[in-house]
Amino acid sequence: MKAKKIADTIEFLKRKLIRYRNLIIYKNINQYIPKEYGDKTKLLEYQKSRVTGPEPCVCHAPSRSLYIDMQGKFTACCFNRVYVFGRYPENNLQDIISGEKRKFLQKELCRSNFMYGCQHCHRLIESGNFEGTEARLYDTLQKQDIFPSEIIFELDNTCNLSCLMCHEGFSSSIARKKGVEIIKTNYDDNFFEQLKKLIPYLKVAKFLGGEPFLIQVYYRIWDLIIEINPKCKIILQTNGTIFNEKIRNYLLKGNFYIGVSIDSLNKEKFETIRVGADFEIVLKNLEEFKKISRKKNNYMNISVCPMLQNIYEIPKIIEFCNKNGFFVYFNTVYTKGFAINDAEEEHLSNIIKFLKSTKITGKSYIAKRNLKFYYDLIRNIENIYKQKENLSRPYKRNLRICKKEFYQILSLKAKEIQNIELDYDLFADLPDEFYISEKDKERLFALNPRDLADVLSKESKYEIRSRLMNFIEKGDFSKNEI
Repeated sequence: MKAKKIADTIEFLKRKLIRYRNLIIYKNINQYIPKEYGDKTKLLEYQKSRVTGPEPCVCHAPSRSLYIDMQGKFTACCFNRVYVFGRYPENNLQDIISGEKRKFLQKELCRSNFMYGCQHCHRLIESGNFEGTEARLYDTLQKQDIFPSEIIFELDNTCNLSCLMCHEGFSSSIARKKGVEIIKTNYDDNFFEQLKKLIPYLKVAKFLGGEPFLIQVYYRIWDLIIEINPKCKIILQTNGTIFNEKIRNYLLKGNFYIGVSIDSLNKEKFETIRVGADFEIVLKNLEEFKKISRKKNNYMNISVCPMLQNIYEIPKIIEFCNKNGFFVYFNTVYTKGFAINDAEEEHLSNIIKFLKSTKITGKSYIAKRNLKFYYDLIRNIENIYKQKENLSRPYKRNLRICKKEFYQILSLKAKEIQNIELDYDLFADLPDEFYISEKDKERLFALNPRDLADVLSKESKYEIRSRLMNFIEKGDFSKNEI
């Protein structure tokens, strides 16, 4: 344990030195960002927020990491599934890691070009959610020529849950319910022989699912890592429903770092979201994971999916993590009906007010780090709110106009054609003042004088008044504009 603490301290000091160096070398990081990037404000803020300080390459995933999916595709990370380096078994692993596609994507990211499948991180940066930006996870990974320091495995979707915000691609249970067959690559003996050549260089190996503890191929990979490179960090994300002696033995043998998915601390809501899970069992297993992690002096994290269904519970989850010494991590949910982005403006405003008004306690390093993630989540929601507000602003009825002004505008238009005098009596029953939107105002001033003259000459006073009242109430002179 003492040796590990010394190693962690040395690693921490190295990062501090790298940051200090980068802050000096890349003091004017702006000059490394191409002019065609556009507004650089958020990107420059993100650059300053990086653990290792600013540097031209906005992300190092292509050169330092490798993601392998269920269909045998190799990409830079689990969020970029578009720009494919190669595919197994058509390509062997050595050719994939030494290929030109890896080099090209890294080159583009060193030009702050996110267009080759990296839009997810670009959106997070532009929203101000710096702590949740995946790209920063690769800043501290070691550069090792062509050999990746990290491999992310997502080789199977076997899962015992049918979470509401999930889909058949990540859950075999959902796939079965939908009658969907997921085509999977056969990771055969040849794959493992090739993988053996990469394992000695690994600093980190991540395992996603499905549920990792139910995916048999992962046990085979863990055996190889424990045998060949026991110091390698084995990071996995579990739904917390599975724990037995076999799992205990693996966790004790390997250098495991456990992440547990928890979206609510309310039993009913938790089990509604995580369909098929038992809240008490998850909490019981969480304690087992906690004990083993403490014994090995390894950190744990709680992964949360902030959604419309649980957004008001986020502070309680943060407090829970602070109390238990768990790091918190927020996933981005895109599923319609669950995504924060689906909320109406007023709802978003209420969410922001609630989150900002809730005090989070804790003074430890973990608590402070969790608070940063919490504030980034709020900033992300604020950005969504601002975008919606900008889109809706032209339609908000907040421009006050009086009856006399309304009359004068229409009167001037009527005079443009045949010098028609508009009868003020038509406006007698209208409100003395009312509110219209920017779009209503545009529509009013864009009104065709000929169409207005035609209505005035053909329709009764009652019909004309109805049209005027319709504009006041709806911003439209009629179902068929004048």
